[in-house]
Amino acid sequence: MDEHLYLILDSKGTPLANGILESPTNSEVLQLRILSGKEETVAAHRELQLIGMDDGTPNRVGVIIRQREDKIVVQPTGALGADARENLRILTDFESIMYPVSGRWKGQRALKAKDLSCGGLAFYPGVALEPREIVEIVLPVTDSPLVVKAQVIRDMTGEDKAHPLYASKFVDLIQDEEALIRKAVFSIQIDSVV
Repeated sequence: MDEHLYLILDSKGTPLANGILESPTNSEVLQLRILSGKEETVAAHRELQLIGMDDGTPNRVGVIIRQREDKIVVQPTGALGADARENLRILTDFESIMYPVSGRWKGQRALKAKDLSCGGLAFYPGVALEPREIVEIVLPVTDSPLVVKAQVIRDMTGEDKAHPLYASKFVDLIQDEEALIRKAVFSIQIDSVV
């Protein structure tokens, strides 16, 4: 049986730990081995969200029915859609660069990331961008830096007009790029769990 890595969140979506599924993915109850000594953190909750690292791994909502040492048994109570994985956003603050694809500006610009998900990036570009503009962004948080295209979907600039903030979605990703981004999101999320 292949190992299935799961990110374990509480009912509100706050990451608690990660775990390895030790039962088949379609079992009536799911047994997970909690990693990094986080079993007490997980056991303090009744309802959990389980988000699989792999596309073929089902995402679930469930309740803990047993806990012993580093193992928990979860009774699934519902499914989470694939968008649960896409919508998993992590706060991050890496600095990088971007290049125009469809914009009116030339050259390269620095950017500072605010948050990252499997589906996109919120960032401070230091320059005004147009709605639906496409830029190439270097993601330094993947195993090796990845250059991806992102389309501006929303201006999130608040009162501080001197620091524009934009939400973007990744476009034209190939499956390998999606997997690398997902791995980076999960790794950063797990590292931030205290």
